[in-house]
Amino acid sequence: MPGDEDRTEWAREVYGGLLDAGLTTYDTVIDVDPDDDRAPDVARVLDALFVTHPEYRGVALRLRGAPEESGRIGISGHARVRESLGVAGDPGGPAAGADWGAGDRAGLLGMSTQYRALLFVCPLCAREETRVFYDERALPRCATGHGVMELVR
Repeated sequence: MPGDEDRTEWAREVYGGLLDAGLTTYDTVIDVDPDDDRAPDVARVLDALFVTHPEYRGVALRLRGAPEESGRIGISGHARVRESLGVAGDPGGPAAGADWGAGDRAGLLGMSTQYRALLFVCPLCAREETRVFYDERALPRCATGHGVMELVR
């Protein structure tokens, strides 16, 4: 089919957020079409596949109807899929079924011009904690019980 290379490159752009360049092996293949299958829909299909088969380390995406050699788009992993869906946490962790943060897709309009990360450090054990706000009434405390942490920046 003429234009397979162009379609493969187009598919890599469409599904780029699902692909993990660090993966070189895969357990199964799904066929996708960038003209018909939206990336969020493919992400949900991949997530369901990884949940159904937790032993899978990677799933290859292939262009529907293209020859196997030229139609391979890339390989996706469960962590990358969950990241693209906006789901926090480790897919195999203790809250694997909780999908924490799945609804937190909202954001404020415009760009922030006043954002600065603040670093707090325990003066005794050098344990660090980062915050995005400073409130003298709610300073972070060292997790090992050394008391209030100090602002570094």
